[in-house]
Amino acid sequence: MLEYINQLRVGGYTIEESAVEGAVLRLRLIMMTMLVATFGLLPAALSHAIGSDSQRPFAIVIVGGLISDLAMSIFLLPTLYVWVSRDGDKLPESTKALRRAPKLFSHDLLVCPSAS
Repeated sequence: MLEYINQLRVGGYTIEESAVEGAVLRLRLIMMTMLVATFGLLPAALSHAIGSDSQRPFAIVIVGGLISDLAMSIFLLPTLYVWVSRDGDKLPESTKALRRAPKLFSHDLLVCPSAS
């Protein structure tokens, strides 16, 4: 997420705009991953059957970690970035190189030629 925020800053966005845009972009990805893993581990976390004594603690810890990762990645990380960064900060060279690099998957390359 920080790399994308830096790319937006190089592109002319302000610090606040780039942090919000980066968080909004990552929200869907993190939310989908968290929901799939949570729903997959929900039966193990709520089970009281034979053998669940060893599975339940692992499932609860993983679900808790995913939920806390959501909070930290979407809310805490962009907030700390805005709080710590300054307008005159020198951005990493890799961010500038990524901006100049050619796109590997441009729309023109994805269009299949019509079969004749």
